[in-house]
Amino acid sequence: MAVIDWSSIDWISLVVLSVLVLIVARIGERLSFGSRALGAFLTALLFAAGFAVWSYGLDDAVRQIIAMVTPTAQS
Repeated sequence: MAVIDWSSIDWISLVVLSVLVLIVARIGERLSFGSRALGAFLTALLFAAGFAVWSYGLDDAVRQIIAMVTPTAQS
């Protein structure tokens, strides 16, 4: 059985995309007015839009902000 290399996981993206899924699922549920198919479609559409924004714009900006805020080790 393969061992998971926990240090190679992109934790920032994992957390952000998990929160994005939670938020768009709630929005899709509210906008669907009880229709499961419409809710699933809206959730998928909203997640795709959020994923595109994260992947092609916000990812680098968030990483730069985190790099500026967190202190780096001086050698």
